Amino acid sequence: MPQCLPAALAPSGWTLAGALAAVERLCLESIAPSVLAEGSLTCGAAAAATDHLASGGRRIRARLALDTAERLGMSLNDAVAIAAACDLLHNASLVHDDLQDRDPLRRDRATVWKRFGDDVAICTGDLLLSAAYSALARFSQPALLPAMLLLMHQRTAEAIRGQCADRQPRIRYLDDIDLYEQIVIGKSGALLSLPLELAMIGSGHAHDAAMARRAAKHFAVGYQIVDDLGDREKDAGDSGPPALNAFLVLVAADADADPAARGIALARRHLLHAKELARHLPGGAGALLSQLAGELCERLCEPL
Repeated sequence: MPQCLPAALAPSGWTLAGALAAVERLCLESIAPSVLAEGSLTCGAAAAATDHLASGGRRIRARLALDTAERLGMSLNDAVAIAAACDLLHNASLVHDDLQDRDPLRRDRATVWKRFGDDVAICTGDLLLSAAYSALARFSQPALLPAMLLLMHQRTAEAIRGQCADRQPRIRYLDDIDLYEQIVIGKSGALLSLPLELAMIGSGHAHDAAMARRAAKHFAVGYQIVDDLGDREKDAGDSGPPALNAFLVLVAADADADPAARGIALARRHLLHAKELARHLPGGAGALLSQLAGELCERLCEPL
């Protein structure tokens, strides 16, 4: 992942490192506002959320928001508001996912539920989700906020529906790749498309948000299949029920076919669709999504 925004955007004075630092500051401000410090009560959720955010990550959603907003001429402050909102929502989903899946580690650190307990983890995810709306409230154009807030709710609801579907016992033994894709689009695609769509609305390109959404859907499916191919042994569930994994779905659908080859072909098809759709977004707004899709296509050429 490049550490600065493309040279063509240099006149604005943005750097990715500086913009991401501003996103991090706003995230921290949003989870620990002054109201949480009033009185003698302490907020374990705020401490846990701060600890979770410190664990790092690639910040893909924040980067997508920043790059798209930059290319569409938005101010740094507005871009940071969108990026922080998307990053907080994503991290809320991670905290709750780890709790539901009983995953003890994330990014080589103890997960929130493992370190602070189930009750604090629930509150932490809730706080991060609520903080996302606080971050977006910094957006400078009040007339656009109703549409942006509604979109945030819609995409969050889609992610929740996808997660609920993933938690159904029958899904663990799924043999329908189309249903797998629908679940992934909900679980991952909703929050991957959100930064692009919010930037489109915030920059006056709301009519292009649907194309950004389609590009992000294809990217999300391709991204998840690539990830699943690498995790197929872990997800097989030797010590418990299997996890939802494209490789395992393809095995269940047709054990005689080569599931790895089929998975690679399917992932590449989705990633190429994402690149093509991203190419048509205004102002080069899909450049980073296209770049990420290209990087994943290159990974597909490596031995599994």
